[in-house]
Amino acid sequence: MQQGGGFLPYKTTTAVNLGYGLARAGKRVLVVDTDAQSNSTYSLLGTLDQEQTLFDVLTQGAKLADIIVESVGQKGLFVAPSSINLSAADLLMASAPGREHKLARALNQVKENFDYILIDTPPNLGVLTVNSFIACTDVIIPIALTTYALIGISILETTMQELRENLDVSLPIFGVVANLDDHTRLSTDVLSAVREHFGDLVFDTVIPRNIKVEEAHNQIACLFDYAPNSTGAIAYSKLVKEVLQRAEGN
Repeated sequence: MQQGGGFLPYKTTTAVNLGYGLARAGKRVLVVDTDAQSNSTYSLLGTLDQEQTLFDVLTQGAKLADIIVESVGQKGLFVAPSSINLSAADLLMASAPGREHKLARALNQVKENFDYILIDTPPNLGVLTVNSFIACTDVIIPIALTTYALIGISILETTMQELRENLDVSLPIFGVVANLDDHTRLSTDVLSAVREHFGDLVFDTVIPRNIKVEEAHNQIACLFDYAPNSTGAIAYSKLVKEVLQRAEGN
C-alpha cells in the first residue's frame, strides 16, 4: 500500500480500515507500519510503548515474528509496530548489504501465517519506502479527490517506474481508492480524471469525507463498531467486498 505526505494522502486510514474490514470478514491480517510517525500502530494498539518494533527487525536483526502483536478489540488483526526510531532507519541502513530487501526477507518468515499483509508506508521516498515496494506483491493507491491529487499520481508513477527498471520488481497496481469525496464540483472533476487515467483499476467505491472516520481513529476504535451506520463505515464495507472480489473472485 502506498501513499504519504510526499506522495498521496490517506494511506494510514485506508490501511487501518481495510485491515479491520478484512479481519471482520474472517481473514487473518497483518498491518506492517513502516512509517516513523507510527499512526497505524497507535490506531490499532492505542499505545506506542512496544519493547521491540520494526526498527529492531530492520536494523538489529530481531525476528518479525517476535514483534507482531494482536490489535486491540479485533480478533485476527495483527500489527508489526513502528516507532520513532524508524526515522533514523534510512541512515542506518544506507550502507547495509541488500538493504532494499530487508523487509521482504523478514516477511518471508511469517507470510504463511496471514491471508493478507498490508504495508503502511512512510510519507517520503527513502530506503523504507523502497523496502515496502519490493516486499509487496501489489500496490493499492489511495487518492484524495483534491486539487493536488494528479500531481501526486505523477510523482508516484515516476517513482514506481524507476524502481521497476532499477530493481527488477513488477509492482502491479491492485487498485486505486478515491478518498475524501465531498460532492463538490472539484471532487467530481478529479474523480473523472482519475478514472480516465487508471480505468478499471479504480474501485467503484468512493470514500466520502466523514468525521466519524477520524473520530474512530482518535478513540482507538474500529470504525465498523464505533459508527456502523456512518457513510464512512458503509463505504469501507463496500470497499472491503471489492478487495475480496478482486483478490479471491468472491
